[in-house]
Amino acid sequence: MLGIVVTQIFWVYDAMNLRTEQFNERVKVGLKSVSTQILDAQIDSSAKYRLTPCDTDFFKNKTVTELINPKHLDSLLTSEFKSLFISEEYAYGVYSSQDSSFIMGQYEGYESDLLASVHLSSISCIYKEEVYYLSVCFPNESRMIIHSMIVLIIHTIMFLTVLILSFYMIIRLMYRQKRLSQVKTDFINNMTHEFKTPISAISISSEMLMKPEINEFPYKTKRYASVIFDENARLQKQVDQVLQLSLHNRGEHNLKLKELDIHMIIKRMADNFSLAVSVKGGKVTTDLKAIHYHPNADKIHVSNIISNLLDNALKYTPENPDIRINTENRNNNFLMYISDNGIGISSENQKHIFKRLYRVPTGNIHDVKGFGLGLFYVKTMVEAHGGKVSVKSEIGKGTTFTVVLPNIQKP
Repeated sequence: MLGIVVTQIFWVYDAMNLRTEQFNERVKVGLKSVSTQILDAQIDSSAKYRLTPCDTDFFKNKTVTELINPKHLDSLLTSEFKSLFISEEYAYGVYSSQDSSFIMGQYEGYESDLLASVHLSSISCIYKEEVYYLSVCFPNESRMIIHSMIVLIIHTIMFLTVLILSFYMIIRLMYRQKRLSQVKTDFINNMTHEFKTPISAISISSEMLMKPEINEFPYKTKRYASVIFDENARLQKQVDQVLQLSLHNRGEHNLKLKELDIHMIIKRMADNFSLAVSVKGGKVTTDLKAIHYHPNADKIHVSNIISNLLDNALKYTPENPDIRINTENRNNNFLMYISDNGIGISSENQKHIFKRLYRVPTGNIHDVKGFGLGLFYVKTMVEAHGGKVSVKSEIGKGTTFTVVLPNIQKP
């Protein structure tokens, strides 16, 4: 990419030098033509055949102002430059090489530029050899040359812009593909770990139930059967999450909307999590202030939304979790807040936590269980109900998720 950009720049630079040389040649031709026409105006046709080139003896008794008429010189320059398609403003003058004094011309304010100009022609064939010069300068010469290359410059800029943007998009796509590959690898590793644990528990419990002596201890049979049932339910929940991901990819949600008591669901979920929270020395509290809490929604998905948020609060609060569930009505909407006093989420990670398969880095990918689908599922299902979900968090101080469901009416 750098090589192409440098090549294009050098190409434009060389093209500009070529245009400059071409312009200089055109001006040179014009000045020579003017000198020739002035010479032709001073001698008759018979003298032309008798004189050798630059026969200055023919003019030795005349002054330069007698040989060159200022108005005639001005008209000749205008005519020649017009025929050569040189339309830019210019200054010109005839000056002596001996003392750099100007004899005639339109040179006011441009004396130094004319003396240093490369556009000059000796009038040795008109007057004394190498004494007087006709010089021209173009104040806007650079702008004129650039303007003559404007199409080339625009095409070059457009080409480089498209090339750089394409290169950027390719690199960005490669980076995203690499990141997606890493996310998928982490997902497969997490899924293998998550499936392996319940499968192992089911396998061990089944093996114990197959032993003949287990029948002598009914409480053990019930215990192992309970383990199998719980682990099977856990597997089912994990499979359901993966299936929900598949349905979302196809744009299918299959919502079964009906009026439901969302406060009752919140209370039931809070009770279900109370035992697990108490094991860590914490508690789940509710403060349900919403007056209208009977939306038309899918009971299963709403239950899963609350369950996922509570599960997330529990997983990321290492000890003494204080999980709070609050509700209220605002602008005809139902708002639910689920807060915790956990480890918190950095502002950088808050931008990504609702993305599919994304998990907040915690060092070991297995230290907190999950597929990285929970919050993605929450956002997808809340939006499928016409609502929205947001997060506010601070490292070391906890996290609050806000779920907004629209148009909650009194039942």
